Amino acid sequence: SVEYRGRLSISAERSGQWILVSFADTGAGIPEAIRDRVFEPFFTTKKHGEGIGLGLDIARSIVEGGGGRIEFESVPGNTVFRVYLRPAEGTDQ
Repeated sequence: SVEYRGRLSISAERSGQWILVSFADTGAGIPEAIRDRVFEPFFTTKKHGEGIGLGLDIARSIVEGGGGRIEFESVPGNTVFRVYLRPAEGTDQ
C-alpha cells in the first residue's frame, strides 16, 4: 500500500546515447509479488478513490513512443525508476 512517507530524489544525467532521469524513494518498496504488474493499466495498490492505476502505464507509453524505456528496481527503503530518453534531434550528442 502507499504510505506517502519517505524521501523522493530526482536526478538527470547523460549516459552514453541516453538522457537518464532517475526517481528514487525511501518508501516501503514494491513487493516482489506485484512487480510484474506495476505497468498494467488500472493496476493500483492505492485505496479506492485515490488513483486509477494509469500513471505508470501512461508514462511508459509516452517514453517508449519516443524511443526510450523505463526500468525499476526495488527493495524496502530504496526504489529507483530509471527513465532512458533519446536526446532531441539536432542537439549536441
